Amino acid sequence: MKKLIYIGAMSALLLTACAGEKAEGTDNTQEELDKAKEKEAEKKAKEEEKLKEEQADKEKEAKEKAGKEAKAKSKEEEKLTKQKEYFAKNTQPAIDKWVKTYDLLWNSIWKPTFEAIGNGSKDVYAAYDNMKALKEGYRELSLQNSLPVEGLSKEQKKDVKEAMSQLNYAAASRQLAAEKAMKMFDEGNFTPSQMDKIKSDITASDSQLLKGIAGITTLKQELGLIEETKK
Repeated sequence: MKKLIYIGAMSALLLTACAGEKAEGTDNTQEELDKAKEKEAEKKAKEEEKLKEEQADKEKEAKEKAGKEAKAKSKEEEKLTKQKEYFAKNTQPAIDKWVKTYDLLWNSIWKPTFEAIGNGSKDVYAAYDNMKALKEGYRELSLQNSLPVEGLSKEQKKDVKEAMSQLNYAAASRQLAAEKAMKMFDEGNFTPSQMDKIKSDITASDSQLLKGIAGITTLKQELGLIEETKK
């Protein structure tokens, strides 16, 4: 009887011990899960913080870039304004003076001379002298290639130089026309072939003048002095 009681007591103690071990094992597992969740949460929080910092850095960089671009644009606009003012005050008046002289020579000497020859109010001697004066006038214009461009950019200076070259060519072509007219009056050679040679020089001068004016017009559009013509 006592032996049975002893065996029962031992079994009860064994079961109690097993239950305790089981409970302890469950507690350890839960603790490990909690720690893992905590680490995961910390990791996630750090990643989010890193993303926020990266985003803040990007926004700061974008803001700084925008500021630099705005400053550069403002500086470029200021430079363009100065170039525009310089061109309008210095370069354009010099070009206008050249073109005015170019037209004045033609309208005050060439046209009246040929009209007078046509109606008989002027002889070939006076016409010859007029053509000689006209030749000298256009020769001087063909050599006037220096314009005030100090306040312009390198590219703008190049544009002005190219346009002025065309204007000089135009003056040189009219100089040639005057020389041929001098020869015509001197020799009395009013043949159609001689007239065609003179007309050829005049046509060339008109074409070259237009090219020069077109170059100046393009530059003025770039400077904002005139609006670009819509096609």
